[in-house]
Amino acid sequence: MKPLSELQQMFCDGLRSSAPPSTLLLNEIVDDGLQLERFNVYRNNFVVLNGDALADMYPVIKRLLGAEAFRLLATAYVRDYPPMDRALLLYGERFADFLAAVPELSGLPYLADVARLEFAWTAAYHADDVAVLGQHQVAALSPDALENLRLQPHPSMHCISSDYPIYSIWLANQDGQMEETISLDEGGSQVVVIRPKVEVEVRVVSPGSLAFLQSLAFGETIGTAYTRAVEMDAEFDLHAFFARHLFDGTFCELQNQGTTD
Repeated sequence: MKPLSELQQMFCDGLRSSAPPSTLLLNEIVDDGLQLERFNVYRNNFVVLNGDALADMYPVIKRLLGAEAFRLLATAYVRDYPPMDRALLLYGERFADFLAAVPELSGLPYLADVARLEFAWTAAYHADDVAVLGQHQVAALSPDALENLRLQPHPSMHCISSDYPIYSIWLANQDGQMEETISLDEGGSQVVVIRPKVEVEVRVVSPGSLAFLQSLAFGETIGTAYTRAVEMDAEFDLHAFFARHLFDGTFCELQNQGTTD
């Protein structure tokens, strides 16, 4: 009998292939005359159930492509990138990159970024709950002191920058929305996906605001993040940004410059 690890690899390879299973694999299955049929049922369930998980994760992509085209792409993705966790809550993390590499989809260049937005929505939904920043935490600080502090964004936050109007595309394909034609000439969009309380929020922000948030997420100080934001958008207004976002659940912690955890 083959070693367990070799049997497992052979079985996994068989699941991921569309070809008939090898005789070597079938010989390891209990001989009741139905080895091939039983394996094919299992393989079909493997592909269908994981494909259904992708459809749940990416309803807008499914709607944009159509059910049959999505099914074919999902099948290919499942075979290339089978789940590595028994929980499928976040299965499909690489789907956007997968879509971007499909030659037949080159005429839909916005598709991958819409997929990134959809994944961010689900990831934000399942992110940890944490207490958000309160006014009492910054009330005693002088404006000069803020420059050398770090603001920790909420762990559910995801930042997406796209050359395409992905927010408009995503919104137009939500249940209950009026169908409308989105022009790619609208230009790009910067989107923040976050769940500060119960509901996931998808926010459209300026290029400077996105650069500021991304810098903070990388652990930069407020002063450094501001510099990067202004480099991206000369009209970035830090006071206006704080007036809008400081206490709306975007942040969860204020740290001294030397604090890293």
